[in-house]
Amino acid sequence: MFKKLIPYIAKHWKYFAGAVLLLFISNQLSVFVPLISKEIIDKCIIGGQLELMPKLVLLSVGLTAISAGIGAVRRYISALFSQKIVYDLRVDSFKAVQRQSYTFFSRVPIGQLISRITSDTDVVSRFLTWPLTNLLNAYILAVLAFSAMLSLNVKLTLMVIPFFLVVIVLFYRYSLLIRPLFMKIRNQYGALTSVVNNSLVGIITIKALGVEDHSIKDFSTENKQYFELNIKAAKIRATYIPAISFVVGVATVSIIYFGGLGVMNREFTIGSLMAFISYLTMLVWPLRFIGMFITAFQRAMTAAKRVFDLIEAVPEVTEKPGAIPMPLIKGHIVFENVYFGFDRSKPILKNINLEIRPGEKVAIVGPTGSGKSLLVMMIPRFFDPTGGRVLIDGIDVKDVRLKSLRKQIAIVPQEPYIFAGTIRENIAFGKPNASMKEIVHAAKVARIHDFIEKLPKKYETLVGERGITLSGGQKQRIAIARVILVNPRVLILDDPTSNLDAETEKEFIEMLKDVIRDKTTIIITTRPALLKLADRIVVLSNGEIVEEGTHEELIKKKGLYYKLYEDMVKSLELAEARVG
Repeated sequence: MFKKLIPYIAKHWKYFAGAVLLLFISNQLSVFVPLISKEIIDKCIIGGQLELMPKLVLLSVGLTAISAGIGAVRRYISALFSQKIVYDLRVDSFKAVQRQSYTFFSRVPIGQLISRITSDTDVVSRFLTWPLTNLLNAYILAVLAFSAMLSLNVKLTLMVIPFFLVVIVLFYRYSLLIRPLFMKIRNQYGALTSVVNNSLVGIITIKALGVEDHSIKDFSTENKQYFELNIKAAKIRATYIPAISFVVGVATVSIIYFGGLGVMNREFTIGSLMAFISYLTMLVWPLRFIGMFITAFQRAMTAAKRVFDLIEAVPEVTEKPGAIPMPLIKGHIVFENVYFGFDRSKPILKNINLEIRPGEKVAIVGPTGSGKSLLVMMIPRFFDPTGGRVLIDGIDVKDVRLKSLRKQIAIVPQEPYIFAGTIRENIAFGKPNASMKEIVHAAKVARIHDFIEKLPKKYETLVGERGITLSGGQKQRIAIARVILVNPRVLILDDPTSNLDAETEKEFIEMLKDVIRDKTTIIITTRPALLKLADRIVVLSNGEIVEEGTHEELIKKKGLYYKLYEDMVKSLELAEARVG
């Protein structure tokens, strides 16, 4: 997994090289300090050459200060290095999400995506800031300290080696146990984030249904699993890290004991022993750091895998090589022998042949699960047919660039999404460079301008996330204003009045008549009033077209449409009776 980070590291190699260079200089200076201490003990304190002490002390303090200053600059450069890499990772992750196909978001919870783009990249950042650069620090320091120890006393140095081999074995065992556990922890963190996200997004529904306790139970279940996984990891760390510290402690005590004997036997001086112990301490830190590095590395590689799984996810709908820009659409749509199924062996849509003429208003109705939404979502290529093809103005939609196609098609869903921001920003979302004059014109046509003008800050009024401060009708009018502003050639209305009361629906439909006048319009609806806008009605059942014609023609047939229409009217009458 680390190999996948290498291109990102290489892109900012100058910062990394600068941090490593400063690290090497800082370590070289640090290694000289114990040798100066040796001279102070042997020559000044024991040898009586007190006149050398001020110079040696000043030299020691000076080297320490310079080393500390270089260390501060190195830490800043390391942080800059890691943040630049994480910035690139986040951008690539977010781009990967934006290019994914419609079905991707039905498979991967939103909380998991948020966790990967934010939390997982943070874990990688922390690893690059400290453990990665300090791994080099530990290696350089270990080599310098070990070399200095050999120069002072070969016998004591060889005595240390068995202890360090035991430490290496313990660290290896620790890494084998901790890595799979960290993968589970990161995945569970994503699951926990998903529960929080769903609860916050659906807070109104939760409160309306009075199921706060159920929501808390779901959160507690996921939170408990996250807690238990972290406790397992803590137990492993609590077992191995102290054991490693014990081995290192025994090694240090052994050196003090045998080194002390060597001093008494005049094999070497007290200053040499003190310097040796200082170098041993320098060598101990890299060994202890290995434990911290393994923990940080396993966490970072687990997080990086989740990030790269997202970055490398291949969209189901992609542009073919040599795709052409979509010319200005007239709105002639043809479904030619179209089949579709998430599982090819179980098609949901079967042999759909349908022509919609430019400017025609076509309603598509059918029982729940008949494939209405799937069919219309093939027009902007949210899905690709598993058989047959979809043509617009005689061009297969697979042959054109996605943006050039979707820019000319607009969808008004059952529940339009209102972004946290101002009303102006929401209306101009599809055309960010729109002038205020254009935005106001769109709002007037959508019959939302008068409402906006009564607000304290008018078009600069902030609306809550998902438009929590707006009514259903106001949300739909803002969604229509968006459509008017981008002026699409094809308009898809996916049951836009299902959440509106009868009076609001009537006003909304009157406004729609002006909006759809010159546009090819496909209407999916369960409301009788909206069907009146259609020139032609297509009836789907079990993924097949079973009826087609005008409202009057289909009513006369007394087939499936007749039954569906009767059900629509009865449902509406019951809803109005409950309100009354």
